[in-house]
Amino acid sequence: MAKKRTSVSYVIRNDHEPLHKGGVNALVIAEPPSDCLFTACRDSLIRSWNYKSKTNINLIDTYEHHNDWVNSIFYTARHDLLFSGSSDTGVKIWDASKGFVKSSLRTHRDYVKKLTYAQEKDIFASGGLDRKIYVWDVCTLKCLTVTHNTVSTAICEGHKDSIYSLAISPMGTLLVSSGTENFIRMWDPRSCTKIGKLKGHSENVKALVLSPDGTQLLSGSTDGSVKLWSIAQQRCIATYRNHSQGVWSIAVNEAWNKFYSGGRESTLFESDLKIAESSLLLKETGSILDIVIDNDSNALWIGTTKTSVNKWQIPHSRSSHCMIDKPQVAAPSATIKGGEGLKKAYILSDKQHVICTDSLGNGFLYDVLRAKLIEELGKIDLKEEIESRNRREYIPNWFSADVKTGMLTIHLDEGECYAAWVCVKDDIDTNSDNKINYGGLVIQALLQNWVCSETVNDESEQECRALYSKQCALPPHTPFALVEGSDGCGRTLFRIKVDETGNPCDGRILEELIPGWVYDLRVKHEMPKFTKIAFYIEPYAEDPPPKSREGRLSANDFLAISKVIEYVGDKILGPQEGPNPTPSDIVIFCNKQRLEPGMDLRTVKHAIWKSGSDLRLMYLVT
Repeated sequence: MAKKRTSVSYVIRNDHEPLHKGGVNALVIAEPPSDCLFTACRDSLIRSWNYKSKTNINLIDTYEHHNDWVNSIFYTARHDLLFSGSSDTGVKIWDASKGFVKSSLRTHRDYVKKLTYAQEKDIFASGGLDRKIYVWDVCTLKCLTVTHNTVSTAICEGHKDSIYSLAISPMGTLLVSSGTENFIRMWDPRSCTKIGKLKGHSENVKALVLSPDGTQLLSGSTDGSVKLWSIAQQRCIATYRNHSQGVWSIAVNEAWNKFYSGGRESTLFESDLKIAESSLLLKETGSILDIVIDNDSNALWIGTTKTSVNKWQIPHSRSSHCMIDKPQVAAPSATIKGGEGLKKAYILSDKQHVICTDSLGNGFLYDVLRAKLIEELGKIDLKEEIESRNRREYIPNWFSADVKTGMLTIHLDEGECYAAWVCVKDDIDTNSDNKINYGGLVIQALLQNWVCSETVNDESEQECRALYSKQCALPPHTPFALVEGSDGCGRTLFRIKVDETGNPCDGRILEELIPGWVYDLRVKHEMPKFTKIAFYIEPYAEDPPPKSREGRLSANDFLAISKVIEYVGDKILGPQEGPNPTPSDIVIFCNKQRLEPGMDLRTVKHAIWKSGSDLRLMYLVT
């Protein structure tokens, strides 16, 4: 079991997600054997496309194992491996042709923002917000597996702030890094020693590209400039000021005489490195995140903050005049169309349903207990929709939700997961006096196929599985993750799908990483305790006297007012001469407001009593 504070997150999504649901952070054109275009998306997925098709560009495969934005990828044809770095702090090694994860590297302690590969030396470096750069040997890593992934690595330390970009020379003799320090650091990756700094930018440096021979460097900054540096002289030899806002991506042609730059303001400029001239090539629909050159078709593939990926043909010739206002290319020649990701999420008062809206204003209603979309609402006014669906009830928060990846993610934390006990009505039979715990239901459903080494697979265990499967059946493709920290905001320790938890290999990893609060419920069947509310019940009075400690009662917070009415009739009024009052004759008040029999104590305390002191109820016989 994990000793550190660990939360559980799961994603409500379709079994197959062919369309990008977020911005595309990185692109790679892979030569044979993969021979495809890889796209790394903010929806946590990597996709491969048959980009050479002259008619329809179709999806080849989807690579899913990350739990947050995928920020950087590279491909090596020598080993047919794909490498990816993510905001879930992991670096993953994929079998590119078969689409599965060979191994996960969990060395970084914060977002991994950039990977860079030295193809001649067969090493790569990774860097991110933890201010560290790790240098890895690909030949060593390709031998790792999911369960045997312990490996030593070299580390470059010295950054005092976050790292956003890296570049390494093909021979692996020079590594450059940049981030929020406004300058560029130079390293010898063989010894991980610092060899210099390049100063000249006034703001964050977000893009770096080294020349094939390692003698020159291009850098793009949020100050809007692109600078050309001489590595030998360690000085800037040219500055290009085409952009009014930050430069986030740079791509250079093979001859190292022309480069393309784009960033926040969605414009892409083509610049000549020999004569220091630039022209506006195109305007995208969103901020430009990554640019790759397709040499076979003389085109650019561009990933932006929008969900679609466009292909733009590069003109064979351009005007001799510098064109800043009018783009040379009016429209893309091909588009990989994206979907609409979710932008907002609101948890309804029943703490079972969540309303989400996408970028077009369409509404969607999700059931958290069953991890599925239950209704498409069309165009909605979110505020009005929430007001129409919320009821006057109080159920404790037992989860949090976000749509950072464009899909609905539910986070379960130790401090609140088991807070929501409810009495179930209607058609669900819990065989336990109609009391269920929402968080407990979900935890059991996520792990219903998992067999721990300490689990006794007896009749009671089988009954427990059948019971929770009936009440809270999650789709088998539902992915969930164990995350170090709370609210899903830490390092992802392990990610798996519901239908994969019965795999013995994955089961052993789960047993090692599962947090104690989950283990106690799933394996020991230790149900969380009920939350109690203290209250008084007294005869109705317009000006009630100060209460004393006598007559103080305590009950489960989900106890219905109808049960309080029964208590008054049976215990307080009791048998009496003449006809006894029926439950319909007894009315309960709080703060002079009449309470509905279906309300529970916690709703009364939070919505009507509104005080931290003991709840005070009064009864009246009509």
